Amino acid sequence: MKESCLDVIFERRAVEHFEDREIPKEDLDKVLRAALQAPGAGGVPTSGYRGAKPLSIIVVEERERREQLNRLLCDGKRKVIEEAPVSLVFCADVHRLNRWARLRGGVPHFTGIGVLWVALRAVYTAAQTSVIAGDALGLGSQYIQEIAWAPHTTLEFFKLPKQVMPVAMVAMGYPAKRPPIGPTLPIDIVAHDEVYRDPSDEELLEGYATKEQFFQDWRTSLPEDSEARKIMDSNGIENLAQYMSLLVYTSSFYKWRDDVIRTNLSFADFE
Repeated sequence: MKESCLDVIFERRAVEHFEDREIPKEDLDKVLRAALQAPGAGGVPTSGYRGAKPLSIIVVEERERREQLNRLLCDGKRKVIEEAPVSLVFCADVHRLNRWARLRGGVPHFTGIGVLWVALRAVYTAAQTSVIAGDALGLGSQYIQEIAWAPHTTLEFFKLPKQVMPVAMVAMGYPAKRPPIGPTLPIDIVAHDEVYRDPSDEELLEGYATKEQFFQDWRTSLPEDSEARKIMDSNGIENLAQYMSLLVYTSSFYKWRDDVIRTNLSFADFE
């Protein structure tokens, strides 16, 4: 186990390939307990209260179910889901809150976009805390973003009641190897003293310079006949900003996801 939490945070990176090795139950339990220690919404009677925890965590370990989950979410394209021995699926769960409120004479009115917005804070802080805890135990992980865009495809798979919706997923296990750590933005571009300061064009471009170089190094390393290289060349992609805005996060990408999110809310009865 690593000694410093900062060491864990600064050295963390997404893992693509995992060893064929199970996570001991005691370590997995530590990861789950750590997730429940994360700050969360739900009222603060005293400073030590950790919120009402409007979330549930589904632990997927069976190989066959990991394969099914890959097919449901990613058409079988994300082999990391099958390779990692555990997938943690974090759900916004107000079903439990409503049942509890009803049983104790409260009002079971926890639903709607506002409630989901509050629950998301609890879910994502729990998910990220599990990631940090896993790294501290020598594990590695990768967020699987597809769960956030198409959770309605897994409602039956997880036997979820109404008002429970998967919104975050972490594939976790022992890394076969750790990729190099990519650069982040400099502090003076992201952090502002007292009020927001819009950097000059020169400062902004300089702030993204190390990320741009990382992208260019990756692009240069691709074989000439690789699919990624062909797609970039055919679309005239020459830099990271073009790659992100013209190829990956397009306007149609977000339009489709807007529609999917509305579908998710309807299926999960959060509206």
